[in-house]
Amino acid sequence: MNKTIREMLSSLFLFQGIDFAALDGRFHIQNKGIVQEYNTDEILLSTREDPLGLAVLTDGSAQILSEDEKRPALLRTIYAGDSFGAASLFSRERSYRTCVRAIETCRVFYIPTPLVQNICLQEPVAAQNYIAFLSDRISFLNRKITAFTAGSAKERLILYLLHLPLGSDGSWELDVSYGALSEQLGVGRASLYRAMDSLCEAGYIERNKKKVTPLQMENLELMIQ
Repeated sequence: MNKTIREMLSSLFLFQGIDFAALDGRFHIQNKGIVQEYNTDEILLSTREDPLGLAVLTDGSAQILSEDEKRPALLRTIYAGDSFGAASLFSRERSYRTCVRAIETCRVFYIPTPLVQNICLQEPVAAQNYIAFLSDRISFLNRKITAFTAGSAKERLILYLLHLPLGSDGSWELDVSYGALSEQLGVGRASLYRAMDSLCEAGYIERNKKKVTPLQMENLELMIQ
């Protein structure tokens, strides 16, 4: 197990505030983990199959898509160090709402579901981290539902931007074309451009083609609360 993967595991939301080296000594997380490799366009997580466990993407990038097989919507793009599959670990439902597809060759480290459950049972901080993570997701999804059902094009755009990972330069990189983004947000392309221009003119963001830099992050977050 190389240092990079150890660092990714130790920074995982589940282990925040915990001495990972000590935790690994108790539960042998690195030894019990499952490593899988995937080729471009291969499915990492299917809507019809139980996940192997809590997944950490250690190499490559992938897309999280809605379950609609005819017109799957891109929900977000994940990169090395990101995780997925947390919501299904304790779920009784065997049909999932999203799938994960490789954009390029990927490697994933899975912490098996029984192991995650055992850690949560025996380590209260891990259980609290898991609950906090799901609570944050529920809160975010509630805001997203509100914005997508009654929100303006500007609010929908802000929600999309806030869900993108910030790059090392402090900018967001749009992971779809503007045409695809307008369809994903359910607004016209002209409305999308007006919303983007409005945020630029107000000094909230800067835009350079598909790169968007937040200038007033707190104000952007306040606009969708």
